Amino acid sequence: MRVSRGTMAARFGALAAAAAIVVGGGAAAASAATAAPAAKLPTALSIQASTPRTHHHITFAVIKGELTSSGVGLKFKAVWLAKQGPKGHWHLVRREFTHRNGWVRFLVHTRRTANYALAFRGTPNFQRSHSAVVTITVPSQG
Repeated sequence: MRVSRGTMAARFGALAAAAAIVVGGGAAAASAATAAPAAKLPTALSIQASTPRTHHHITFAVIKGELTSSGVGLKFKAVWLAKQGPKGHWHLVRREFTHRNGWVRFLVHTRRTANYALAFRGTPNFQRSHSAVVTITVPSQG
């Protein structure tokens, strides 16, 4: 049976590569397999609320936040708006994506005074974080 030169060359190439791994690359391959995963970068999430405006017994406000890592805004990341319920539990209300400079905003409307916070669930590269709490106060009807 006749073997073509291309096939024979491929066999010698594979043999040479295996020999190189055994001689010097085996330790590098073993160390790469046991290396710890890279640490996630820390994040910070700020929050601020506009002055509430009332129209027909409904109060409107804009809640803005900025998602940063090491002082640099993170673009196109999902940020959640959380609202505190009457029993003190937090509920995720809505999701928006940060703009190219890391800013995000939510328009909220409520009939009662409510507490809001922003939450970032994290990614494979960035740690999760949450903001402080802001309160949207509804003026008393009088």
